[in-house]
Amino acid sequence: MSDLQQLQLVELNELKNKFVGMAAHDLRSPCSLINGFSNLMVEDPDMDLADRVEFTGIINQVSASMLRLLGDLLDVSAIESGKLTMTPVMDDVRKLVEERSQLMAVAAEYKNIGVKTEMDNVPDVEFDGDRLGQVIDNLISNAIKFSEKGTIITVFVNTDNGWVKIAVTDQGPGIPPDEINSLFGAFQKTSVRPTGDEKSTGLGLAIVKKIVAAHKGKIDVESKIGEGTTFTVSLPCGA
Repeated sequence: MSDLQQLQLVELNELKNKFVGMAAHDLRSPCSLINGFSNLMVEDPDMDLADRVEFTGIINQVSASMLRLLGDLLDVSAIESGKLTMTPVMDDVRKLVEERSQLMAVAAEYKNIGVKTEMDNVPDVEFDGDRLGQVIDNLISNAIKFSEKGTIITVFVNTDNGWVKIAVTDQGPGIPPDEINSLFGAFQKTSVRPTGDEKSTGLGLAIVKKIVAAHKGKIDVESKIGEGTTFTVSLPCGA
């Protein structure tokens, strides 16, 4: 085994240990909640309907959060082991952006946050719809997470020097300059707190960067404290 292979093996083993530790830590609390609320309903078959509906809703939300965490862990594992599957096709990325933006707009309604699109005519690019959709979802979801009620998130699509660009801009608090460079590392979280007490695995942007790289693209971020943040995904035209 070469020195490079040994180093890669050590890095993969460290990543695996992080996965196990994070899964144990982040899944324990939601599992306890699900167990607790389900036990209450089992032990009280005559429970008031309103309470039963409330408890069922909590179980639903918590289990959905667990599924997202497990999905993130599996995606990072697949990426790091070189097993991320993609089926790219040439298509108009604006259709995907509009579709995902509309879906995320529904999710943003609970915080009274608007999601709008501004799209120029752009050439077709090669992309995997599911994976790039995952990127768009993650970036808009992050924008929702860190935006105040009543603000607007804008998703732009345009071309620039041989690149088709998808930019997600929020009106949030901004990210401290000294934290920008570490944003895309696995398990990284900023000092900025979500405005609705949402949770984060610290894996989303690491996954985003890997998926974008698999499309031969790049991702950049610009942020101003007190004004907002823009994440820009650039995909090569005619890839």
